[in-house]
Amino acid sequence: MARGSIYPRQLVSGVTVFDVRYRSSNGVQRHKRGFRTRRDAQRHLNEQLALVDRGEVIVTTTTFAAYFDAWLAEHRPRIEDGTYRDYEIAGRKRLKPFFGEMRLSAITPRDVRRYVAETVAAGELSTKTINNTIVTLRVCLGHAVEDGLIAVNPAASRAGSRERIKLPEPHREMDYLRLHEIPLYLAACHRTYRPMAELLIATGMRIGEAVALRWGDVDLDGRRIRVMRSAKRDGEGSTKGDRARAIDFGPRLEAVLRDLRAWQSLWLRVNADTYVFAKANGKVTRRETISGGAHKTALRRAGLRETIRLHDLRHTAAAAWLSAGLPLIYVQRQLGHASMTTTESVYGHLEDGFLRDAPERAEQAIWEKVKPRAA
Repeated sequence: MARGSIYPRQLVSGVTVFDVRYRSSNGVQRHKRGFRTRRDAQRHLNEQLALVDRGEVIVTTTTFAAYFDAWLAEHRPRIEDGTYRDYEIAGRKRLKPFFGEMRLSAITPRDVRRYVAETVAAGELSTKTINNTIVTLRVCLGHAVEDGLIAVNPAASRAGSRERIKLPEPHREMDYLRLHEIPLYLAACHRTYRPMAELLIATGMRIGEAVALRWGDVDLDGRRIRVMRSAKRDGEGSTKGDRARAIDFGPRLEAVLRDLRAWQSLWLRVNADTYVFAKANGKVTRRETISGGAHKTALRRAGLRETIRLHDLRHTAAAAWLSAGLPLIYVQRQLGHASMTTTESVYGHLEDGFLRDAPERAEQAIWEKVKPRAA
């Protein structure tokens, strides 16, 4: 057979229709039946052969369920335990029941959109969970593209497409401790939690990063912290985005940390591997103990909004830096955002104070050393 062929076929009614046959990019024969005119059949054949020439028509008999299980097993050594568990649950509970028996090459963007629509209609999952499931699907099918099993990823947004596969997540107004609320919060903290609270507000570290912090990561003389790892549900792992960073801090936090280390040395043999916020037995503090216990208790004692999450102390740090006139680039580097776009989208509206007096400060920098000419 040539690259593609058109065959007339007569129906029982006597009407003649036209069938199209051609081979996919990986040599599998495909056909489309029932075109009303030869012209329509020829147009379809031409379109498909163009896709074949670009390698965009691939047929495989591998089902999604079979590929997902093999993919997950293959990638387990490369991903953290928490990520593996999230992927496994998403596949077992949500993706395989819908896509499981479908051939990989038969899954289309429309199927993905239909999955999202039906899942939303069921009303059992949050928007965030649905979006995280789509991310799992996109990552899995992205590797199927790399493996040559499909030509394009049906779960990936197309360039120039107006339609988003992921759902827009509900807007949550960012909240944080205002400057006058920070002393109230800290004063209400239990003495064992207060050093951590001081660090979170002064550095903007994530709770997982603070819990995993060791004294070897802290340069008290240079007032700098190296953020190298983060606490996970099953131990320690890399920081978000696998990006280590350095954070600078001021004399107040230096004094707090020096006092903490001196107090800690009374009941522990402190060395570079000791956790900065170790429990009495030297083991790591559970992040859940802080977020659900010490933090909520401090808010209640201080009479502050109990809707403020522990993670909002990170926002508190950023807002405090900006209110002090520091630029967004400083906030980006301290928080470890990969892109300034992220920092600006979250905190750009808080930079008004820095921008408001910018012209005056620029004039002062230019003219403060210019002496008036003698009369």
